[in-house]
Amino acid sequence: MKDFMKQLVFGLLSLSIFLLVAGCDADGDSGSLRNSQSVDGAADHLTDAFDGSSAKLKKHAQAASDAMRKKKYKSALISIQEIKLSGQVGSVSEGVAVRDSLINLEQELIGAMEDGDPNAAKSYQLLKRINQN
Repeated sequence: MKDFMKQLVFGLLSLSIFLLVAGCDADGDSGSLRNSQSVDGAADHLTDAFDGSSAKLKKHAQAASDAMRKKKYKSALISIQEIKLSGQVGSVSEGVAVRDSLINLEQELIGAMEDGDPNAAKSYQLLKRINQN
């Protein structure tokens, strides 16, 4: 009986945590949090997340998004860094979009470095510095 109660409590706790994470909308946005599977998807995610933000953040998000699509990684990273340093990332979805972009850029840069792109290696070093902040 004691083991059954422990399992029941553990199961209910696990279910509660799952429902909280799955249904939580802490930032008040009507959409759900998303993660992209490509740099282009992350670029879309970034512009969508900052669509209702200040003109300055919106401008940096658009610049980062455009640079990501054009494979101008250094420019994309600089714009993302501007967003992070602004101190104005106001919602969870904005923060997730920034992180999503950095993750997808990292994957893209690693692939480019493996293909011998020297500019990718320089951009990867910048990405590492951005991730430390």
